[in-house]
Amino acid sequence: MRESPYVRSLPYQLLPVLGVAVVLAVLGPFGTYQRMDLVQRLAHFGIIGGLSWIQVVLLAAWFGTIEPIDRWPVAGRMTLVGLLAAVPSTFEVIAVHSWLVRPIPLSLAPTLYPENAFLTVIVSIMIGLFVEQRLRAKADAERERVAALPAPAAAEPGAAPPAQPDFLRRIPPALGRDLLALEMEDHYLRIHTALGSDLVLMRLRDALAELGPERGRQVHRSWWVAEGAVASVDRSAGRLVLILRNGLPVPVSKTYRDRVKEAGWLSSTLSS
Repeated sequence: MRESPYVRSLPYQLLPVLGVAVVLAVLGPFGTYQRMDLVQRLAHFGIIGGLSWIQVVLLAAWFGTIEPIDRWPVAGRMTLVGLLAAVPSTFEVIAVHSWLVRPIPLSLAPTLYPENAFLTVIVSIMIGLFVEQRLRAKADAERERVAALPAPAAAEPGAAPPAQPDFLRRIPPALGRDLLALEMEDHYLRIHTALGSDLVLMRLRDALAELGPERGRQVHRSWWVAEGAVASVDRSAGRLVLILRNGLPVPVSKTYRDRVKEAGWLSSTLSS
């Protein structure tokens, strides 16, 4: 979860979130202008805004690991995040208001939830759009970097270059070209080679489209393994795990087990 773009962009979100809290404190929505002075409103929206922000980011990062939800449009996904984050936030509003002004009974939580959810959903969508814009900017920069690289030599004189960029050109030079595996981490892809690993901004399904079926196989929703990368197989603890040449363990899910078996990666010569 720490590699989520929502978590990685936390420093860039800080100023906008503080700005929203200050604006709300000055405007005093939801009756806070009449019930609190400016200092109280700053404390109120600063505390509630900070807590809600962290809850939204953590929920968004978690949803990024759930592929069906991660495919939703950003507005729909972040609306759900805002609605869920508003549940604990409502009780935080009660606690902070009770501390700053006067006690509020917990029985008022259902009444306070709709207005709190409205604000939380708006903030959540704003954060989602902000992160999405950063991801698009990084993806554009990555495409420009790959496009600027020298084209791979054609197999025969006069032959046309590949229609799609070779995925190997995306690997940082320091990692070499001995590709072992790819691991999906939210919007990012961790490239594992014999020399180490690094993250690139790319989805696993896009990487597989560039690599083609002949270079390896997907063995899990989040993992792809290259041909010749498997050193042994671990069947202990009721799980099937591929051990790569660099010692990296890669889980095999039931969905892909037959494909792995067809590839001959579970043969007795590989078993540990």
